Amino acid sequence: MSRRKSKKSNEEIFWAIMDALPVRNYVTVEEIARRTGSSWETVSRWISLIMRIQEAPRVRSMKSPLGRGEVYSREREKHGAKAA
Repeated sequence: MSRRKSKKSNEEIFWAIMDALPVRNYVTVEEIARRTGSSWETVSRWISLIMRIQEAPRVRSMKSPLGRGEVYSREREKHGAKAA
């Protein structure tokens, strides 16, 4: 019997990983994978991405002055911030 992969949305994967992470403790990638039902490769990639995003300057949005959706910008990097 072949094993069928379920296709989770990016949002489902993100929130499953966030829910699997303890607040005041540490767990391995393998444990997060077990808790989420994802592969350790998927969890490892997502954890790396989440950590990089947390280090990045904040992204802001506002309604377009032209009335056509939203426009975006980012904050300046803080002095001495780690370059990506």
